Formats: sequence, C-alpha cells, structure tokens
Amino acid sequence: MSETLEHHETTIEGVRLHWVRAAGPGTPVVLLHGWPQTWYAWRKVIPELARHHEVFAVDLPGLGDSGSSPRGHGVRIAADLLDAWRAELGLDRVHVVGHDLGGPIGYAWAAAHPAPVRSFTLLAVPLHGFGLSELIARAGLWHFGFFSVPGLAERLAEGRERILLEHFYGHALEAGAIRPADVDTYLRSYTRPGRLANGFAYYRNAPADTAALTELARTPLPMPTLAVGCGRAGGPAPVHSLGQVAPATRGAVIDDSGHFLPEERPGPLLSLLRPFLAEADAS
Repeated sequence: MSETLEHHETTIEGVRLHWVRAAGPGTPVVLLHGWPQTWYAWRKVIPELARHHEVFAVDLPGLGDSGSSPRGHGVRIAADLLDAWRAELGLDRVHVVGHDLGGPIGYAWAAAHPAPVRSFTLLAVPLHGFGLSELIARAGLWHFGFFSVPGLAERLAEGRERILLEHFYGHALEAGAIRPADVDTYLRSYTRPGRLANGFAYYRNAPADTAALTELARTPLPMPTLAVGCGRAGGPAPVHSLGQVAPATRGAVIDDSGHFLPEERPGPLLSLLRPFLAEADAS
C-alpha cells in the first residue's frame, strides 16, 4: 500500500499539517484518526475506499507528523484548521469520517462549516456534551481524568511511552489487529518531543469543547450522517449521540469489534461505509 500513497505537508495558519493521499476516481473522503494513533490507523481501509474515491488521511494537529497549533489543541480548533486545509487544497465538497478523537473533530467541522461537508460519519465514540460523559462514567474510563491533570501524565509517561500505549492497543479484541510492528510505527510518532503532551491537551480541552459542540448543536446537521458503534466497546453510544444532533442519522453496531474499529473490523466497516458514501453522492 505504501507505494500507492502520496505524503504531503501543507502549512495552514502557521500549522504544518501532514497528510497522505490515495488517488481514486470519485468524490474525496477525509479520514480523521483517534488517539493514540496517526493517519496509519486507516491503512486497512484506504486501499478499498480508493477504488471509488480520492482518499485523504490527515495527521491531526499536534499528532503524527503534523505540527502544533499556537492556539492549543481542541476539537473546534482542529476542525477550523482542517476546513482551511480543505480550502487550500482546492477541494470543493468532502466526505468526513472520524474515529475516536477524530469523531468529535469531524462533527465540529461538519457543524461549523456545513457547506463543504458532503457527509459525516462518526465511529466508536459519542460526542462531547451528547453522551461522552455518561460513557466515561459507565465504562470507568479512568484515563480521561488522568490525562486532564496538567503535566502529570507527561512526567509519568516520559520514557515509558510503550507501556502506556500498549495498554490501550491491548484493548483491541481482534488478535493481530495491531501488531508489534504497528505499535513501533505509532511509537515513532508518540516518542517525539511534545507528541504525548499534545494528545493529552485534547483531553484537557474537553470542557471548552463541550461548550463549543453544545452551541454548534443548536442547528442540526444538514448532510447525510452515519454512526457506527462497537459491540464490545460502547455499543450503540455513537448512534444515540449523533442522533441527538442529526435526527436522520443512520446507525449500526458492529457486534464483534472492540474500540479500534478501522483496524479490527475494516471489512464490516467498509460494508457500511461504501454504500452510505454512494448514497450521499447520489443525493
């Protein structure tokens, strides 16, 4: 697959964004990864999507090979940068697909800049202010509180990045979904200076992002929307969440998947995503 991908960098408002492109014959699709991942999380999805679409996978601001934002790292900040990146590339209307952290960023993009967003897909996570806090409490997601303490997680994780990240990758239920070589690829990014701190900053910005998304949700999303949950990690929470801000949301749950949906169950995910994108194009 690496031979078919083009790697690029574009500077937007002083922020260097790294992105990869797979040329395809159809409408553009932008893939937004989660934490602790990079564009590489989409490696199993990109080739199939590129059969019918021009595919872009972006390293989120401050993560992967993208530079840090002087405005800080938050969902709404990242969304505005991504729409400016889209405009800089001359892309007219794009499908946006977000997993984990990329989900609320993709929602903020679609809600704040609806005209250029052809469709929005939310994977494996509920939105700030619309089910995320309830899921954190119900599932006992301890890391949200731990990462929110300024400076503590960075100091404790320094030199122990592999221990920390392998803990999360270990939640993948599909054996071999995230292999040791894949962990090494992610670690090459997350052991770079500032990368863990930037990731934690997204967690620390949750109160501001909750306020921002709550305000954006006053206007329902006008474009086609799809939410996909993981039966072994949160279940229908993404479907219930997106349905609150986009009442016509199409929802599904992939029963035999853990949280890392694009890596654990790329086939079932594509079986939902491809027809949805085709219908969105037709509409």
